[in-house]
Amino acid sequence: MFKMDRRAFLSRSASAAFGAALVSAPGLMPGDRSISYAQSPTVPNNNLMDNNLMDTDARALRALAQTYFDGAYEMDADKFATIFHPSSSVTKVGDDGNVSVTAIATWLAAVRNMKAPKQQGLERQDQILSIDVEGELALLKLKLQIPPRYFTDMLSCLKVNGTWKIAQKVMTSKT
Repeated sequence: MFKMDRRAFLSRSASAAFGAALVSAPGLMPGDRSISYAQSPTVPNNNLMDNNLMDTDARALRALAQTYFDGAYEMDADKFATIFHPSSSVTKVGDDGNVSVTAIATWLAAVRNMKAPKQQGLERQDQILSIDVEGELALLKLKLQIPPRYFTDMLSCLKVNGTWKIAQKVMTSKT
C-alpha cells in the first residue's frame, strides 16, 4: 500500500505538459488536480524492484484516471469502455434513497445519450484525491464535475492480465 503527498498539478495543457509533468514532477498530471497515496507506517524497503513496480502501477492508475476524466468530459462511451472491465457495474444511491446497481453495458448506453460538457464549453474540474494499491487491487477516489452536478467516484480496480481495469464504480453527486 502506498500514498503520496497531495500536490497541485502544474498545467492544463494536455499532451506537452503531461510528458513534462511526468519528467519534472513525479505523480503530477495535467490540469488543476491533486493526488495522494495512503501510506502505512514507514517500513524500510531495500527491494528496488518493488519500488519500481509501485511506480509503474501508480503511473498506470493515473493514466486510467486521466482516461476516465477525458471520457466524462467528452461523454465518450468508447473511451470509458477501454478502462472498465466488461463485468463491472456502477453503484449509487438514487434520488429515492435506494441503492441501484447498473451493469456497465447499460451505463455506457446511457453515456452515449448524454450531452458532453466539452460540447457545452463547460469548465473542467477533475481531481485525483487518492490512489491506494495493494497487490493487484487498487482504489481510486476521484472528484469531477458534469454541471450542474459534482461527483465523487470511488473506482475499485483490478490488475487483469497486467492491465488495470475498473471492476466497480461507486458514486455520489450533489448540485
